[in-house]
Amino acid sequence: MDERRVRPKPSVEIHAHPVDEATTLEEHLLPLKVEGTTSNGTNHAAEIYLPHPLTFAMMKLFAFRDRSQNENKEYGRYHALDLYAVLATASEEEWDQALELQRRHREEPAMNEATRIVKENFASTTSLGMLRMKESPYYRQEMQANEFLQALNELFSVD
Repeated sequence: MDERRVRPKPSVEIHAHPVDEATTLEEHLLPLKVEGTTSNGTNHAAEIYLPHPLTFAMMKLFAFRDRSQNENKEYGRYHALDLYAVLATASEEEWDQALELQRRHREEPAMNEATRIVKENFASTTSLGMLRMKESPYYRQEMQANEFLQALNELFSVD
């Protein structure tokens, strides 16, 4: 489509972007078998690999940073809420792996920038990231905002 996005034609309502910030993209991948019928009617089965929750979290942080001031991109509300969903659905094993990956990659520029984004936008319930998340029509009062902030700041801490 352009130098920063690809989309198949005809559209299948999916697109891809380069993700230079996803320094952990090939670590702790989750294999998933998918089966179905292709657009030409043939059956197809394949194994795909989902990125680790830390990788998803980093991608969402960078996307939020890039869109948080853009009205046309809904101020990144959905990226902030996606970040909540990523952390809320991580298993205990994935959490432990995320902490280890963060420690291993802590000196990399992308990890430093992710940490900066968290400190700047998700330090408290009144920070911009939290305000944007709460503006989402999908946000619910019963969501554990304080626990989310605690986990996010633990994951992207410099200590």
